[in-house]
Amino acid sequence: MFRTLTSRLTVRYTILFAVLSIVVFVIVYATLSSSMKQKVDKELQEEVVEFGGLYQAQGLATLDAVLQHEAASEGLDRAFFLLLSPEKEIRASSDLSSWQGIDFMPDDLDELGENQHVLRTISIPDRARNVRVIYKRLVDGHLLEIGVSVEDKDALMAMYREMFLTAIMVMILCGSIMGRFTARRAMSGVERVTQAAVSIGKDNINQRVLPGNEGAEIDGLATAFNDMLARIQNLLAELQDVTNNIAHDLRSPITRIRGIAETTATGEAGIEEYREMAGIIVEECDRLVEMINTMLEIATADSGLAKFSHEPVNVGELVAQSCDLFSPLAEEKSIVLECKIPPESIKIETDIARLQRAVANILDNAIKYTPDGGTVSVKVERDGQTAMILIADSGIGIVPSDLPRIFERFYRGDHSRSSSGNGLGLSYADAVIRAHGGKILVESLQTKGSSFTVVLPGIIESS
Repeated sequence: MFRTLTSRLTVRYTILFAVLSIVVFVIVYATLSSSMKQKVDKELQEEVVEFGGLYQAQGLATLDAVLQHEAASEGLDRAFFLLLSPEKEIRASSDLSSWQGIDFMPDDLDELGENQHVLRTISIPDRARNVRVIYKRLVDGHLLEIGVSVEDKDALMAMYREMFLTAIMVMILCGSIMGRFTARRAMSGVERVTQAAVSIGKDNINQRVLPGNEGAEIDGLATAFNDMLARIQNLLAELQDVTNNIAHDLRSPITRIRGIAETTATGEAGIEEYREMAGIIVEECDRLVEMINTMLEIATADSGLAKFSHEPVNVGELVAQSCDLFSPLAEEKSIVLECKIPPESIKIETDIARLQRAVANILDNAIKYTPDGGTVSVKVERDGQTAMILIADSGIGIVPSDLPRIFERFYRGDHSRSSSGNGLGLSYADAVIRAHGGKILVESLQTKGSSFTVVLPGIIESS
């Protein structure tokens, strides 16, 4: 039974309840006992002062009569009063027949000084209850002694102990029931998460943990579990899309390789035809390897597993190198490539090779989809602690329905299907920029051109 957390929590709640109850009992018991003892002592002190004054004022005979009357009123077996001479002779007393065996004059009281008193609790043979006694030395050397039975106090404390034992059993029983209820209620959220996990294991990926009222911790667990399920579902959907896209995009180069090989093998080809076939196959294989490597880099960047280097780089210099790299391509299409780099250094820590490739992919798209004679402008700016790379073109623009999907892997809009490419360039750029803590903003008007803004936080201040 103790294998379940609910049972363990119930036992712990019960033990805690029992310990707290015992602690409360001990504190109350000690307080009550001390309070009752102080009350008895106070009454004894008041009486010894009263009777001592009566003896000094009215003499021995009056005191003797008063002591006998006082004992009779309180009960002869519940209190005694006596006055001893310095020679330890009884001069006046109440009826002492119920107090046989008591030592009325302990030897250690011989040194008790005038007007000094001592309080003691003594036991009497054959009596179950103790007696509280006060001894006071009077001015003339006599010793006034008053004793009262603490039977009522002891009986009350015994009754309290019995009541507590009964109460603690009831409280422990109630505590275990409440502990069981509380533990089950607290663990019900965990059980719902478990049921959802079991359901998911049965191919029900749409299962979610319903909200409850078990507390913020359980609600947080359910929310985190639901978020994890949503991400897994998105990843599975992306995996399905990637699988479908790979199947589609790999089919073409593999089909071309097979067609070329089949045509060459079935015809009367010479060495030159075989060489040409080998060259085409190598080219297609290189395209496949490049596509697979790009997909792997995108996947590792999205998952956070990519190991990026962090080197300080001047963003302006990196963008200028990209512009130089694409200048020949722009000239071939009579495109004006404008590159505006600020004179001040704008440095960030980045993986230079990956960031350069991301910028190159965006710039390559801009030139590819800009008609001959158009314009592509590249600009680097600083906004507080953020570096921004703006790449704008006067190209064909992006269809509004395509705009939300341009960063999806293998996605190619209708206008881009006739051009070369595999639909991974912008996906790679987006994954790399997000892995650097940045983002890419896009604005586009069809037939008017597009504008990509790369936002990179974390500028390094020059020392």
